[in-house]
Amino acid sequence: MDLLSFVVALVAVCIGAAGQRMIGMGWGLVVTPAIALVGGPLAAVLVVNLYGAIACIIILPKVWRDIDWRRLLWIAIPALALMVPGLLLARGLDTDLLRIAVGAIAIAGVVVSVAFTSAARAHDGPGLRIAAGTAIGLLNASVGMGAPAVGAYSLLSGWQDRTFVATMQPFWVLISGAIVVVRPFVAPEGSPDWPLWAWFVLALPVLAGVLLGNRLAHLVSARVVRSAIIVLSVLGGAALIVTGATGLLG
Repeated sequence: MDLLSFVVALVAVCIGAAGQRMIGMGWGLVVTPAIALVGGPLAAVLVVNLYGAIACIIILPKVWRDIDWRRLLWIAIPALALMVPGLLLARGLDTDLLRIAVGAIAIAGVVVSVAFTSAARAHDGPGLRIAAGTAIGLLNASVGMGAPAVGAYSLLSGWQDRTFVATMQPFWVLISGAIVVVRPFVAPEGSPDWPLWAWFVLALPVLAGVLLGNRLAHLVSARVVRSAIIVLSVLGGAALIVTGATGLLG
């Protein structure tokens, strides 16, 4: 294991955990490239989901009272239902081409979402929630990044207040936890061969990032959350395109 790459991963995990606490998303976008650098792209899916679930579990007690349980069920159930198909999709198709296609769709989705919400009108409803959950489940299981779909849904629905941040914590516990449990049976390849100490050390910046996020969360306004969601969603799509193109050219 390269020491410099591992240090970069530690810093990314800390930043990702802080962002997850403050705006409810961004963990995968920040952490996935860093973990891929240390353990490879296949390892990143497992590691990112494992430690992402741990981060959200640590955050849960702080945000419990603000969780929107009804909306959580609407998006979590279809997302969980699409876990196995998403993993099988990743195994059956060229992963790099899939990443490019998903990245392009993600960016287009954010642009359309911003255009639809320019008049400050929400477009929420059961159909949109089910569609969002389906997209998140497929993307997270197949390419390890469901954040662009989360961002598009939050923009279309106008859901960017403290309940969004709170509800995303149990949502990612369910989604990431399911991937960690199901993946060894459906797609067992790519588990990182790390020494035991590395697994424990990587948990430390998770805790540090959550504590940092707790300190800064009250400073984050709804306007900042919306802006961060737009930026992170576009960057997530761009990261997928670059990763896929690099894989094809390599």
